Amino acid sequence: RVDSFYMPSLGKTKEISVILPSYYNPNRRYPILYLLHGYGGGHADWPTRTNLARYIKDLPLIVALPDAEDSWHVNSAVELRDRFEDYMINDVPHYVQRLYSIDTSRQAIAGLSMGGYGAIMLALKHPSRFRFAGSLSGAITFPRAMNDTLRPAERALFPSLQRAFGERQNGSVNAHDVFYLYRQTPKDSLPYLYLATGIQDGFRGFLPAHRAFTDLLRTYGAAYEYHETQGAHNWQYWDQEIQPLIYRMRAILDF
Repeated sequence: RVDSFYMPSLGKTKEISVILPSYYNPNRRYPILYLLHGYGGGHADWPTRTNLARYIKDLPLIVALPDAEDSWHVNSAVELRDRFEDYMINDVPHYVQRLYSIDTSRQAIAGLSMGGYGAIMLALKHPSRFRFAGSLSGAITFPRAMNDTLRPAERALFPSLQRAFGERQNGSVNAHDVFYLYRQTPKDSLPYLYLATGIQDGFRGFLPAHRAFTDLLRTYGAAYEYHETQGAHNWQYWDQEIQPLIYRMRAILDF
């Protein structure tokens, strides 16, 4: 189903796709997964381009799929009305919890590509909110690599990156860099981190960035797991890898 809400942080109405358990009971409280789309996508991507609904149909789980446009899930450094971090952390949970029966002690966030970056970044900035954060092919090279990327497909991201983070020298980059955020976050408050990326991912720097980030997690003794498997930066890979992510999330959220 698709719900529409007025989002104060953005000053406009946004649609959210919601997948409910097949036997949803409003008198029972359910864990929730906020599942984020990638750059150029929208709230309908996961339900229409993967078998997500089939994978979770028998699970006592609510999945909320917000539309974050190409915002990188941050409060824009340029467009003051584009407060997408506030939208994700305040508006979306507020409206979803108003309509559905949510167990707020069992919340998870995950996503692909831009959404994978967003899931890890938001979980590190708001660690008390989530018990699990998952990233598939996460764009964790950004924003630190926004001046270093050369390939045409990556140069196409620059306008959205500059709108989100501003100039590299203005301090906003560190404020949203997952490497920096991880070092600043009290380690006893961190959620479980799950990362996976395809060995054939075509975005320059994604695979080395994942290896460097997991080296950092290992150094600090984080609760995490990381998978490198055969696959590219595409829906075939994400459809395949969302299943083990959900399996691990179930263990962490205990349902």
